[in-house]
Amino acid sequence: MAHPPTQSLIFLIASLLISSLYTVQVHALNIGLQANPGLSLFKECSKTCESMFCDAAPFLRYGKYCGLLYTGCPGEKPCDRLDTCCMNHDQCISKMGSKFFNFVNYLFDKLIKDRLFHLIIVDDYLSQQCNKEFLKCVDSFKKSRAPSFKDNTCDVDDVIKSINNAMKAAIVAGRVFGKP
Repeated sequence: MAHPPTQSLIFLIASLLISSLYTVQVHALNIGLQANPGLSLFKECSKTCESMFCDAAPFLRYGKYCGLLYTGCPGEKPCDRLDTCCMNHDQCISKMGSKFFNFVNYLFDKLIKDRLFHLIIVDDYLSQQCNKEFLKCVDSFKKSRAPSFKDNTCDVDDVIKSINNAMKAAIVAGRVFGKP
């Protein structure tokens, strides 16, 4: 049996490791932000169809709704059917998110009255239901061979591969953490 100080140390280390899984590491997302002043960690909601970082899941921006820390403004129409899948996923995650984090998001929005920012909590992205529905929608889009939006510079297959890889990882993580 471990001594009480050892148990405390193990508990502290385990707590730090677990808490790091539930936070966005700002410095890890800092790649290239200084190079392009139009990029930011907490981006305003999108009103334009974008296609950037097509094969890099953590940085992906496709349409108005596809990408981590990236979403369309309320009421904005998606750019294409794939973007519609992303919008539906964002809405599902928002509904599944905990009331506490929605409250924090509400307060954050009220503090920054003239801008709409979305505070994304990584834990919310582990919803099994939302992620599986999202993968089905993306697969349906791929099989339909529907066109992407005008001026898209991404290879849609690269975008789909990035989304699939990220969602499969989120599904595995959701199972580990017991998310519905």
